[in-house]
Order: sequence, then structure tokens, then C-alpha cells
Amino acid sequence: MKKRVSLDAQLREDARVEVVARKRRKKKEPSSSSSSSLPAEEEEEEPGKKAQELARELMEDDEEGGLFGRQVVEEDEEEEGSDVEEEKAFEAVGLSAKESRVVDSYFEEPETRRTLADIILAKIAEKECPPEEDDEDGLPPKVLETYRAIGPILARYRSGKLPKALKVIPALERWDELLWLARPDAWSVQAVGAVTRIFASNLDPARAKVFYEDVLLPRCRDDLRTYRKLNYHLYQALHRALFKPAAWFKGILLPLARDATLGEAVIFASVLSKASVPAAHAAVVLLKLAEGTRTYSGATSVFLIALLNKKYALPVRVVSALVAYFARFVTPTTATVQQGDRLPVLWHQSLLVFAQRYRGDLQPHHLDTLKAVARHHVHDKITPDIRRELRAAMDDDDA
Repeated sequence: MKKRVSLDAQLREDARVEVVARKRRKKKEPSSSSSSSLPAEEEEEEPGKKAQELARELMEDDEEGGLFGRQVVEEDEEEEGSDVEEEKAFEAVGLSAKESRVVDSYFEEPETRRTLADIILAKIAEKECPPEEDDEDGLPPKVLETYRAIGPILARYRSGKLPKALKVIPALERWDELLWLARPDAWSVQAVGAVTRIFASNLDPARAKVFYEDVLLPRCRDDLRTYRKLNYHLYQALHRALFKPAAWFKGILLPLARDATLGEAVIFASVLSKASVPAAHAAVVLLKLAEGTRTYSGATSVFLIALLNKKYALPVRVVSALVAYFARFVTPTTATVQQGDRLPVLWHQSLLVFAQRYRGDLQPHHLDTLKAVARHHVHDKITPDIRRELRAAMDDDDA
């Protein structure tokens, strides 16, 4: 505004100076007659009138976006253009709070959870077949474009800030669909660790379980299968994911215990051993592992050792379930071992750890059952220690 006023004032001043100069020149010229003075006065007044009319036209142009108005508007447009470019870049990687509310307005209740492969195939089919015009359940094209642009960014991510559109995912209803659009299977290990840290803090346990089971667990297992070791960032991601222990056990440990290799179980159990887990969650997981295992699994033994070594106070039901778990291998018809087969060392180690840590919680019928198990499955170096612990427990009961 200051720029416009100065230009208008300068214009008026120039017109006034021109009129004064013309008057001075006319005064110096000799007047021949009164008849000739009239045209001179008209000639003197004419430049002033023209200057005023010119100034008035310029001011009107200025108010209507004319000469000076266009100059100022062009400057504003240049600044606004740069903001628009920044906004486009911002939209490619993030959403404002207002835009996130707009996105939320399109969402309905989430459907039943699907696997990552199902989601990706569904999105490919949706891309090949354009949605109907009356389809109100589809995501807006702007949202689809935004979250699809996140995938290549996180594939190259090494450190720094994450896209803002990714940070608002935990607050959205159809968050999982937006997550699949970002192609988490192609993220760098650094991106997986950073996203896990955010989701572990902001997702509720039910949603965190979905992310752990469908994204974090498959990514860690793929890394172990490819490189024979777990990347540091993925290891830290598993550790941070324990911020939601219920989701961690339901989405990672229990699914992993079904078909995990021994190497996978050892690495995941090391994460569990180094972390502090609520006793109630540990008790529930021990119960699930004991009651849900109908066949022998080395992974189950590894997880049992990791949890039993924490020495949590366990309810009687959990202790009884663990005793029943070991007793199950005495009867060949209910276990995967044939009569006379020797169980792996891990199984004997898990029984020894259980006897050492919880011999004070074992009731007499528990001790009798475990003594029968020790007679049936014998290990030259471990079984004597198991029997010693059981005898010590019986002596404690007698005392």
C-alpha cells in the first residue's frame, strides 16, 4: 500500500511541476493582444487538465488492478505462486489438520482386516477398473495421490522427519487402507523403525496388533530369511513395539510361535528378554503357549525360557497349564514324539527353568506329574538337575 501512495503522489507532483513551468514560460513571452491571451489561458489550463485526467485515469486503473495494481498483484502472485509450489510439495508428503479432518469425513467404519497381499491386489484391481460415479465409499483422488507418493519417499528414507500425512494415519478411521497405499513392503529399514516408533505411541492396541502382524513381523522375517540376521533398525523397531505389550504378543509372538524357525525364535526372544513386560501380559502369553501347543515346537521352548526367566508371580491356572504342557509329551498319542524318541535339548532346558523358577509354586500333584515326565524323557546332563529341583521342592513342602 505504501508503494501505491508514493507512485500516485509522485505523479501528481510531476503534473503540478509541469503546469508551473509552463506558466512561467508564458509569463516571459510578450502578450500581443487580449484576444490572443484567451487561447493562451486555455492553452495554459489544458496541460493541467490533461495531467489531472491522466492522474485520475491512472488512479482508476490502480483501483481496478490497472497499471500499478497489476504490478503489485504480479508481485503478490509471485509470492503466492511460491506458496502454492510449497503447498504442492507439502501435499505430496503431508496433510494439514484441516485437510486431515476433510479426509476423515470420507471414512466409514473399517471393514474386516485383510492381509497385505489382499489389500495390494485389491488396490491394483481398483486402479485397473475405474470406480463408479455414485461410489461414495472410495477415497478422494487427492488422498490417493498423496499416500501413493509417500511410498517412494519412505523407500529412500534414511533419517530426518517423516511425511506429515503418515503421522496423521493413527487418527484416521480407514488408516489401514491408507497405510497399504504407501506400500510398507518397499520401505527402507530406517523408515520401518521410525514409523513403528510413531505407531506404537499413537495407535490403540487393536490397530497396533494389525500393524505388527501384517507389516512389522513379515518385514523382520523377510530380513532374517534374506540376510540370515536381523537389521539393527528392525531389531530396535521390535523393541519399541513392546510399548504396546498386548499388541506385541498377539501380533508378533503368538503368530510367530506357530511356524517360526529356531533362529527367528532366538532373535525375537532376545528382544523379549531385554524388555520389561507387565506380569499380567506375560502370564496370559504363557497360558496361551502352554494350552495352544499340541505339537512340539522349538520356538515355543525358546519363548517359554525367555518368559519363565523373568520370574513373574504366576496364577495357579498358569502353573497348572505349564505342568500339563510338559506332561503332554509323556503320551505319544497327543504329542509329535513317538515312543522312545528323544526330545531336543531345548525342551529339557525349558523344563529345568520351570522347575528352578517355580518349584515353590508347585503343588504335590504337580511334582508327581513332573517326576513322571523326568522318568520318561531323560537327558544325561539336564535331567539330574531337574530331579534335584523337584526333590528340593518336595523337601520344602515337608518342612
